[in-house]
This record gives sequence, structure tokens and C-alpha cells, in this order.
Amino acid sequence: MGIYVATMRLDGPIEHGREVVMYNTPGKAAAIHPSRGDALAFFAFRTPAVPDFDYRDTAQHKRLLTAAFEDGAWRVPELLRGVRAADDLYFDSVSQVRVRPWSRGRVALVGDAASCVSLFGDGSSLAMAGAFTLAEELAASPSDHRLAYRRYEARHRTLVDPRQRNIAREASVLIPATGAGIQARNLATRLWPVGAAASWLRRRLAPGR
Repeated sequence: MGIYVATMRLDGPIEHGREVVMYNTPGKAAAIHPSRGDALAFFAFRTPAVPDFDYRDTAQHKRLLTAAFEDGAWRVPELLRGVRAADDLYFDSVSQVRVRPWSRGRVALVGDAASCVSLFGDGSSLAMAGAFTLAEELAASPSDHRLAYRRYEARHRTLVDPRQRNIAREASVLIPATGAGIQARNLATRLWPVGAAASWLRRRLAPGR
């Protein structure tokens, strides 16, 4: 999807213990996340696909991450020092799995194997919903697994397909590609509570309530 991400565990307490604090420049994002337990540093950046990318090569990952953020401000230099010393760095491309159909013979795919939507959320919930739908269809057609697989895929794609189509939009919120995009995103997040409050008020004042 033209994006790489990394996470790294942080030692010790952080300043904002219950908030995610993010630093953006065009095409790049660095954040500190309180997580559960140890806090995490998070990085994401836009770049064309790395031709020789090896998801097992931690030294390569550190080089790519350092090169992408070497001109960063905020706490980025400090976080990059942690990256260079880290022994538990997670680094990968943001990718999407698109498979048609999700079954062949007696084998059916569920979860990310069938419909990975990327690292921007919904993966676990979609996997559980898909497994539940598959189980329901197999129970409804115990003597015809092919029919159960087709029905499972038809039902579950109503959840998966819209999310796969929206990945680019979600990425533009997390990692705007331009300075204007960052400003627009920040303005939208400030205005969202106002819009939500106005919507609630309209519902409360609607006739018949």
C-alpha cells in the first residue's frame, strides 16, 4: 500500500500516560502510544516499495527507518537512538490480501489469510466475525461444504470489501501526504466534537421525541 510501519517498546514512564501523542510531517508519522503495560513508539512513512525488502532483516529495517526519519524534530532523534539499540523492533510493509475465491476444495480461508485489510484496524474483529459466519454456514449446510463456503464468503464480503476500499482514506488521516493534508486533518479532528454534539442535539429536538 506504499507505507511501511514500525513499533518499538519503550522503557520507563511516559509524559502522557493515557494519550497517544503524534508528530506528523508530510508522508511521515511518529507517535508514542501508552499501550497496555509498556509504552510503544510507532512510526509510519510513505515510500515506494523497497525492491529487496526482507521482513526478517532487522538491520535493513533500522537503516530504512533511520533514513526516513533522520530529519525529524520533536522526540524523533531520541526515538531513533532507541531504534538503533533495539532488539525487539517490529517493521513491515502495510499490505493487503485480495483473494477470490476464499475456498478451494475442502479448504477455506478466514482472517487475514482471506481478507487482510492492513494495520489500520478491524483485523481481529473481522477475523472473529468471519470465523463465526463460516461456522454458521457449515452448521446450516453440513452435507454441502461448497455451498457453505460460498454463502460464508458472500455474507462476510459485505463487511470486508468496504474496509478494503477505505484503506487509502484511512491512511490519509494517519499519514497525510502533504502539509495541507495535515492541516485539514487537524482541523477536522478539532471540529468533530462540535459536529457530534450538533448531531446529538438534532436527534434530541427532532419531532416526536
